[in-house]
Amino acid sequence: MAALVGKLLHAPDVHFRLAWRAPGVAPNGHLLAAGVLGAMCWGAAMGCHVGRAHVWITTLKMPLFFLATLALCFPLMHITLLVSGIRARASQTLTIALSGISTLAVCLGACAPVVALFCASAPIPSMASYLNLYVLCLACGIVAGIAGLRVLARGMRSLNRTEQVGIKAPLIAWALVYQFVGAQMAWLLRPWIGSSYGVDGYSLSHGLSGNFYMGVWAVLMRWLQELGAIS
Repeated sequence: MAALVGKLLHAPDVHFRLAWRAPGVAPNGHLLAAGVLGAMCWGAAMGCHVGRAHVWITTLKMPLFFLATLALCFPLMHITLLVSGIRARASQTLTIALSGISTLAVCLGACAPVVALFCASAPIPSMASYLNLYVLCLACGIVAGIAGLRVLARGMRSLNRTEQVGIKAPLIAWALVYQFVGAQMAWLLRPWIGSSYGVDGYSLSHGLSGNFYMGVWAVLMRWLQELGAIS
């Protein structure tokens, strides 16, 4: 697994050349294992802010978040490649998608110790600590996301042998679709960091109430009210 992660991060072209030669199940299984491990580390770090049962809850929810989002997006992602002129089998599309998501999750997992330190030492309830942790998580997400997109681009380019079609359109489409669905999936799988510090359990009805974008707007309005920017 360590060799696989190394190739993903510093030599993605080599990773995909080897993946196309090997049976589809083997590389995808290794990618899945690496991604789940990285996601669990990141989830545990996020759960440290509230503590108690939230640590193991977010440890389990983070891999579920990534995989459930991929399951919902995969048909559209595969069709996007075909419509863009990139010939790919479903197994190849899955390998590219898992490579990008695993890179994202592994990078987040590498950031987990730092995030856990700040999460564990941040007081609750505290709006200031929430804001600081959101900014920290956002920064980690941007860095990890860029690394994941780089791997996705290399994967698409490895299948686009004729170079007659560009990869920019399908790459942007993948990022937008995954982000849009992932945001709602994160909302569905609440509680997350800063969302329910007084609750240890999970209620499906709680997750199904509203959507992510309405929730962000409501939180933004509440913050502006507390800051006195609006009445």
